[in-house]
Amino acid sequence: MAESITKITKLPELIKLEYTLFVLPFTYIGMLFAGIPTILQFLLITVALVCARGAAFSANRYFGWNYDIRNPKKINSPSVRNYHKNELFAVFLLFAIIFMTSAYLLNYLAFALAPLIILLIVLEPHAKKYTEHRHLSMGLIIGLAIPGGYIGMAGRFPLALPIYILLAGYAFFSAGNDIIYTINHRDFDKKEGLKTYPTKYRVKKALNISILYHVAAAALFIIFGVMLNSIFVVLGAELSYIILMTEHRNLDHKDSDSLRISFFNYNIAVSIVLLLAFAAFTLTAI
Repeated sequence: MAESITKITKLPELIKLEYTLFVLPFTYIGMLFAGIPTILQFLLITVALVCARGAAFSANRYFGWNYDIRNPKKINSPSVRNYHKNELFAVFLLFAIIFMTSAYLLNYLAFALAPLIILLIVLEPHAKKYTEHRHLSMGLIIGLAIPGGYIGMAGRFPLALPIYILLAGYAFFSAGNDIIYTINHRDFDKKEGLKTYPTKYRVKKALNISILYHVAAAALFIIFGVMLNSIFVVLGAELSYIILMTEHRNLDHKDSDSLRISFFNYNIAVSIVLLLAFAAFTLTAI
C-alpha cells in the first residue's frame, strides 16, 4: 500500500508536470480566441491538456524504457527508479482515459478528435529512430493544443489563419527548446543510433539551428500580433524574442545545470508573456 501511494505521489515528477507550463498558456490563447470560457470549460480544457501531456510523457518513457535503463543520466529518473515498464503503460492508459473523458464532457468534436491525438502521442516517441527532424514533428504535435483549446471551447474547427500562424510559431519554439534539452543526452543518443540535431551535427551547429528556430518562432509570433492588429501581442512577441536571445547568450552547453535552467526558466517566461499579451488584447476587445 505504501509503495502504491509513493508511486502516485511521484506521478507529477514522472510526467514532468512543470513542463506543461510551456504549452498551457498557448492552449489558453486558443481557448480565448473562441471566447470567454465558463469555469467548467476552463477546468475541462486544463485537465485535458495536462492529461494529454501526461499521456505523452508516460508513453515516451514506456517506449524509451530499454534506452532509459542503460542511460547513465536517466538511471535515477522516476521512470527507472520508481516504476516498472508495465506500470508506465498503466499510467499512460490512466491519463489517456481522463483526457478522453474531458474531451467527451467538452463537446462532440473534441471527443471525436481525441483518439487521433492519442495515436500521435503513441507514434511520436518512435520518430527519433528515423529522423533528426523529430524536434519539429514533436513541436507540431504539442502545438495542436492551440487549435485544441479553440475546439474545446467552440466545438468547431478554427478557420482563422492567425491560430495556424501561432501553431507554426509554437512548433519552431518547441523544436528549438528540444534541441537544447537533447544536448545533455547527446553521447548516449549517438551511441544508441537515436537521431537528433546534436547527434547529427556538432553541438555548436545544433545550437545555431536552435537559434534559427527561435528567431523563426518570434517572427511568427510577431506576424500573429500584426494579423490581430494588436500592439499588446506585437510587444509581447518582441519581448519573447529578447527572452529567447538572452537564453542563447547565457547558455553554456558544457554545463548540464545551465542547459536545464535555460530550457525551463526562459521558455516558461516566453509562454507567460505571450498569454498575458493576448489576454490584454482580449480584454480590450470586449
